[in-house]
Parts: sequence; C-alpha cells; structure tokens
Amino acid sequence: MSNARKWVRWIQYGALAIVVGAIVADFLLQDRFPDVFAIVERGFMLLVVGVVGFGVLGLGWQALSDLSRSPTEGVTGPVEIALHASRAGQWVVVLIVVAVGIAAAWGYAAWPEIDPDFTPISEWELPFQVMAGLFVLIWAVLLLGFLSMTLRRAPWFVLTPRGFLYAPGGMSPGFVRWEDVTELRETEIVSGRGRRSPQLERVLAVGLRDPSKYSTRYNPMLGALVRLGGQLYAAQTEGLADILINPADFGARYGEIRARMEALHAEAKR
Repeated sequence: MSNARKWVRWIQYGALAIVVGAIVADFLLQDRFPDVFAIVERGFMLLVVGVVGFGVLGLGWQALSDLSRSPTEGVTGPVEIALHASRAGQWVVVLIVVAVGIAAAWGYAAWPEIDPDFTPISEWELPFQVMAGLFVLIWAVLLLGFLSMTLRRAPWFVLTPRGFLYAPGGMSPGFVRWEDVTELRETEIVSGRGRRSPQLERVLAVGLRDPSKYSTRYNPMLGALVRLGGQLYAAQTEGLADILINPADFGARYGEIRARMEALHAEAKR
C-alpha cells in the first residue's frame, strides 16, 4: 500500500473518531460542564480562523509583492510552450468576486429591515467578529489576486530548454532550471479538491537539488506554509514533493507536456 493510500485511511479513521468523540462528549458532559464546552468551542473556532487568516495574509502579502515583478521573471531560453488562462474566464471570475462583495455589503445593510432582532457587528462575540473580518480579508485577497492575473495576462506555465515556470493561481517559486531538478515522477497524494472527502490524486512530482533556493521567493508567512505543506506531501510521496504539478491543469495536453519535460530534463543531465 502506498503512503498516500495509508494517509487516506488514517484521515478517514481520524474523522470518524472525532465525530464519535464529539457526539459522546456532547451527550455525557455538556449538561455538566456547559462553560467548559463553550470555552473549548470558541477556542477551536479561533484556532481555525487564526490558521486560515495566517494563510490568507501570506497570500495577500505575496500578491502585493508580485505586483512589482515581471510574471516571467528569470525565464531564459527560447519558449517552446506557454499556456495562458482564458481572458474571458478570468474576467468572469473577477466579476463574480465583486458581485459577492456587493451582495454581502447589501445584505448587511438591509439586515435591520429584515430581522427585528438585528445585532450590529460591534456587538457580536469576538469569534464571530474575527470571522467577519476574515471574510473581508479573504474577499480582498481574492479580488487583488484575480484582478492582477487578469490585467497582467501572465502565462501560468512556460517551458523552455533551460527550465520551466509553473504558476497555478499566479503563485510560483519562479523559473526552475533543469540543472536544479533531480527527478520527475508521477505519484499519488491525498487531495480534497472538489470532493466531499479526501481522495487520491495523481500528480507529477518534481524533486529539487536545493529547495531553499526557490522557496526564498515567497514571503516568510507563505514560505512557512509552503514548507509545511511540502513536508506533509513528502511523507506521502517518499520524499519527492518540492513541486507538485496537477495533470488536470493541462487537460488533453498533459501527456505531451510531461513527455517534453522528461526529455528536456534528460538532456540537461547529460
């Protein structure tokens, strides 16, 4: 059994144990210790919000930093393949993000007329105030990121004889040179993307000779999350998880692009 398959099994077991434990604790202890339950519940909520907020701040910081850089900074050699996202699709996403923000603001403004028991944010409990602030922060980061990608018209994948650039969502460690790549291999990781429960997903894993050479491109907050994610994925892929390329991003061209990457990497090793 692969490491990734073991992770799926343990995640399922862990989720089941948490659900069962919460039900048992709620049934046996909540009436006896209501204050303790309230403190634990709020503490857990603040922990989750704190972790998510840390990640969002890191992404926002990176998006602002990237505005001063060329999207193809460091790319060398004749470009063999350059892939761009649909311009129309990007503008649709920007408009959806703007619409969500307008709808949320309008809903809050109209709330007193709909609900006679309306309570302003200033009177909410702290965890809910923090969650409201986090929603605004996430919205701002998403708008900044999508608007930047749309206006800059940057390619999210570039392949040359000297290396490649892979920037899904506009974030990347930069142009990766073939001489810094130690291995290219398809493997499996645990993913919950677009699914209700964790499932195995095939990825093209890239091993780097010195990962720190590329991770320094990220700001300290995002860099810490990237390193943590890399360690979690490395435990599933037998250590090969410096860069993970999602085949679904390339659609029908994945086989062609993977073969060309392997050929260029092999040439660089000679």
